[in-house]
Amino acid sequence: MSHKQIGNEDYGCIARMLKAGYSYSEIARTINKNVGSVSRHVRENGGRDRYDIKEVKRRKRYKRIEAMEGIRILKGFLLRSVTKLLKEHLSPEQIEGVLKKKGKLISSTTIYRYINERAPYLKMYLRSQKGKYRRKRGTKQREHERELAKKRRIDERPEIINRRGRIGDFEGDTMLGRDKRVRIVTYVDRKSGYLVSFLLPRMNAELLSTLTVQAFKKISKNKKKTITFDNGIEFSAWENIEKKTNMKIYFAYPYHSWERGTNENTNGLIRQYFPKKYDFNLISPKELDYVVQKLNNRPRKRLKFRTPKDVFWGLQLE
Repeated sequence: MSHKQIGNEDYGCIARMLKAGYSYSEIARTINKNVGSVSRHVRENGGRDRYDIKEVKRRKRYKRIEAMEGIRILKGFLLRSVTKLLKEHLSPEQIEGVLKKKGKLISSTTIYRYINERAPYLKMYLRSQKGKYRRKRGTKQREHERELAKKRRIDERPEIINRRGRIGDFEGDTMLGRDKRVRIVTYVDRKSGYLVSFLLPRMNAELLSTLTVQAFKKISKNKKKTITFDNGIEFSAWENIEKKTNMKIYFAYPYHSWERGTNENTNGLIRQYFPKKYDFNLISPKELDYVVQKLNNRPRKRLKFRTPKDVFWGLQLE
């Protein structure tokens, strides 16, 4: 579980899940935070009924302003000393140590913050003047090309997958509603049409990866072979899914939706319950589970009127 603070990227997800009636534990699991932290955060920001994103961000901004007070201690003699030592090419850590011997307490973190926020011209005296998050392995174009090279394309799949010769070969996709930040994730077995689905409260590849691994834990190993995705950025953490589910991942070609026809058709069936303009924030997990069960128990002509559930789990008709 992540122990990082609840941040800007989490506020919208928390607000939507509170509105939909999720419990604190469900919210914590979704955003990968401690349930006590989530509960305390909501309590401190108006509670379940009055949680407001704008108010949360306003409070955070004021806390940031208060924290900025810390760098105001850099003034007068202390500021002149720090500036002089920086110009002698001492690092902030070395300056902290030198001034400590003279009884002047100033942390290297405060010096870095002062440089970044108040005196960027002093960066020229630092040994490393590049950005903290600079790319280390080339341009974005080359990074993109490397990522593409890692992916297995659909034409690399074994023939048994193409002819739907076994259980356990899934196709994966996401469905959009009115609020594009909230999605329904769908995985459909090619042979049986069996559906595995869950809500994605915020568009995040790591979160989708985590929820996918959780969803497939309920399925036995012999029924988990492969997944074929489209090329959406929501599947960019596919390597984590592959590692933790032991399922080989393949990708269709861009704009070739027919290469995942089983998935597309199943998404069309789900649209009967949740149309395109429907607000997915209003869907509860129980409502989605109800629809999934309805579809998994619906007889299919191509299965000789057996249900996807019967075929996937090897159940016999009475």
